[in-house]
Amino acid sequence: MLRRLLLGLVGLVKGLVIGIALAVAATRGLGLAAPDALFAALLGGSAGLIAGLVAGRPIWGRDAKTEALLKASVGALVGVGLSFALGRWLSTPLDLSAYSFGAGPAGKLAAVFLPLIASVLSLFFELDNTDVGQAKPRLAAPRAKQRLGTGAEPTEHMTDSDLDALEDLPPERKREQH
Repeated sequence: MLRRLLLGLVGLVKGLVIGIALAVAATRGLGLAAPDALFAALLGGSAGLIAGLVAGRPIWGRDAKTEALLKASVGALVGVGLSFALGRWLSTPLDLSAYSFGAGPAGKLAAVFLPLIASVLSLFFELDNTDVGQAKPRLAAPRAKQRLGTGAEPTEHMTDSDLDALEDLPPERKREQH
């Protein structure tokens, strides 16, 4: 339980870092404090894409490239959907202009919806990855010792040429085989 809590906190921190970095880049670098729907969808998709590449098993992890690319593509689609949903239904007025992050409905501010999207997805991807590396080896049931066929005794799967070769063995070799 403690491990899951720590993984959740790690996912939350990863998401906040991704979301805040994208929000700062959007507001200060691109001047999009409250982007329109198209740019909000692109920013939300990029937050989901980056969260999918970094959270859980990151893309640079061993044998994780396919999984990370799948998570990134799903994260991008979910990020676009979440940016639309937050812009539509999170309409609480918020003024972040003192920090140069704009003012308006909370769901339309990049400084609010990008960290939310990245945190939710990173948290999900991190918690989904809790069993990686813990694969317990399956214990094989003990087998009875089996005697492997040596070719000296006929079996039902032998062909006629195999039976002829078996008959050609010298008698001492046949006794050895039994």
